[in-house]
Amino acid sequence: MYEKYLSLHSVPAGAILKQILGNKNISRNEIANKSSIPYRHVMDLIVGRRKFTSEYSRRLEKALDISTPGYFCMIQANYEKYLRADEQERKHTPDLSKLHKALFWETYSLDINWIKNAEYVVKRVFEYGNKTEIEEIIRFYGREKVAETLNSIPATDTWTLKDRNKNRQLFGI
Repeated sequence: MYEKYLSLHSVPAGAILKQILGNKNISRNEIANKSSIPYRHVMDLIVGRRKFTSEYSRRLEKALDISTPGYFCMIQANYEKYLRADEQERKHTPDLSKLHKALFWETYSLDINWIKNAEYVVKRVFEYGNKTEIEEIIRFYGREKVAETLNSIPATDTWTLKDRNKNRQLFGI
């Protein structure tokens, strides 16, 4: 029933526990009593101040009638693996001195995952960037990746298609 949560690698185990409790209409106090886990520890698990041990996972599985052994430990391990991969990806950045923060105004900074958000970055820079910014993104991702990304933008996405195409032609992409 809750196997779908095992595939959500970017969600912490505590958030999954909170969701399951909400779905089952079980209060935090009730689950603490049913699982024989102190209420404060349940709260710490939910907000991420405490990691799931195999014992806590087992007790919660039993109390919530979850048949997958080590359920919350698996979710926690998946999340920790996701965080490590994200941390490694974030080490790879373009030369940020060549990019203006205003170009990525929705993020309020240049602290984004440049690998995972390549499509967003390329599209944004080709629509609103200046010559220096476009050249830096081409250098960082490579011509082939930039061309592939621009080609994948749906034809229905016409908001700044004119600017995007003008810059593609100007930079030979």
